[in-house]
Amino acid sequence: MSEDNTQQTVIDFRKRPFFLMTRDIVDKDTKLEKPVDIAVYAVLCMFADNDAKTSYPSVETIAQKARCSERVARRSLQALKDAGYIDIRKRADARGFQTSNQYILLDVALS
Repeated sequence: MSEDNTQQTVIDFRKRPFFLMTRDIVDKDTKLEKPVDIAVYAVLCMFADNDAKTSYPSVETIAQKARCSERVARRSLQALKDAGYIDIRKRADARGFQTSNQYILLDVALS
């Protein structure tokens, strides 16, 4: 009990949605120039499958979640790819029309 006799509780984050993100991207990165690039990376981590490390969000969704325009999101995706943090694979339906991209989170170990 605290001094004002209200009960304090510990928040159990296991009961709330969360995602994992490589800490080195925030702590040690020297390749990304803009904070929005880290925000876009965080969005990809949020949507990624924890085992396969792949995600399929649309550029529109990435932009909304990262709070940027679609154009900025596309630039950030390219910056992440150029930095070696993600791979981008185009996906197509049976007729050959592009459906969505597959984003693969690559192993990042920065020193």
